[in-house]
Amino acid sequence: MDKALESRLTVFRILREIIYERKTSDDVFSRMKLDCLSEPDKQFVRLLVMTVLRHYGQIGRILSLFLSKPLPKKRQDIGLVLSMGIAQIIFLKTPSHAAVDTSVKLVRFLKQESFTRLVNGVLRQLDRQKCQINIPSPICNVPDWLRLSWEKSYGLEQTNAIAEYLLKTPALDITVKEQPEKWADLWNGYVLPTYSVRTDFEGGITQRSGFNTGEWWVQEAAASIPAQLFPYLKGQRVADICSAPGGKTAQLVSRGAFVDAYDISEYRLKRLWENMKRLHFEDRVRICCCDGLKITPPTDGLYDAILLDAPCSATGTIRRHPDLLFHRTYDDVMRLSLLQCQLLQHAFTLLKADGYLVYATCSLQAEENEHVVQKILEKNPNMERACVPDRFKEYCNDLGAIQTIPNMDLDGFYAVLLHKKG
Repeated sequence: MDKALESRLTVFRILREIIYERKTSDDVFSRMKLDCLSEPDKQFVRLLVMTVLRHYGQIGRILSLFLSKPLPKKRQDIGLVLSMGIAQIIFLKTPSHAAVDTSVKLVRFLKQESFTRLVNGVLRQLDRQKCQINIPSPICNVPDWLRLSWEKSYGLEQTNAIAEYLLKTPALDITVKEQPEKWADLWNGYVLPTYSVRTDFEGGITQRSGFNTGEWWVQEAAASIPAQLFPYLKGQRVADICSAPGGKTAQLVSRGAFVDAYDISEYRLKRLWENMKRLHFEDRVRICCCDGLKITPPTDGLYDAILLDAPCSATGTIRRHPDLLFHRTYDDVMRLSLLQCQLLQHAFTLLKADGYLVYATCSLQAEENEHVVQKILEKNPNMERACVPDRFKEYCNDLGAIQTIPNMDLDGFYAVLLHKKG
């Protein structure tokens, strides 16, 4: 098998698992054997997979212009091959002869010989007319339930802007222990209001200066905000609930805290501990594999501060994980909302009087954010909202909580600072 066909076949298999078998992209990529491909081919595979996932709704609209009737469901593999061809010709500007030829070969490899003329004809006609095609709006890529939810929370204009930003490849952000300006100069990057360093380097992260000596860690800028909301942490005992893989844990330690890091996944906690050792933070962190609803207070008393980064729908991270567009449902959001209420209520019982708690999610859904917080505030008269640092005011909603959205060129993240009255 020639290399061009082999890379397309790999893309086809990955997409089929993600779209039709509802597997996550992280899971599929980790299991898919790519060792037989060259490094450029591996990069092409990832690029084409992500392009099809991000533009899937637009691709479907374009494809419908060239089919007299929809393909039958039992021929969904042919639709996937055509989607890959359209993604290459329209969005990646792949030479048309390569996109058409490999698509036809892929159909033959799949033993769908009777569809080679259809695939060849559609893609060649598409190539001839590509300059006249009006590319559909990016909002086509967003499921209706999610679009309506965002329109209710953010308005039509913001929702369209979010949909457009979901098509952009996110930047790489770094959190450093100290002197972010120095590292920004070193990497030809710049410092964000979150004190994160945004860079444009790709690959080979572990080979970069300062990695092995524990000077920095990879952490998306919006994800770095929650741990910075606490008024003070030096010498305090802090619970980091749902802590893995440890970016926020590292921030808490950097601010002088002693951290109990809780997570339900033993595997993810192992990664967290490896990160703490690389950063030389292991003497200030205690890890515990535990369901967040079953955490008991330390024997020496309640916590001074708590960070709860709750399990959520992760709709704020769709730029990085476009497979979420295929997997998440409104039922998922409502199910998670119930769990979040339980976790936040339990976390509140572990907090000292006059202590602070940050509740955070990487979700854009009000049901997982403000609705959860409001329910818990109504249930607990001794809990109140607290003011976040002034430098984060530009990210605040009307109630004083952080809500970043993708068209800020950040992941969507929610965080609120809560105070337990003395």
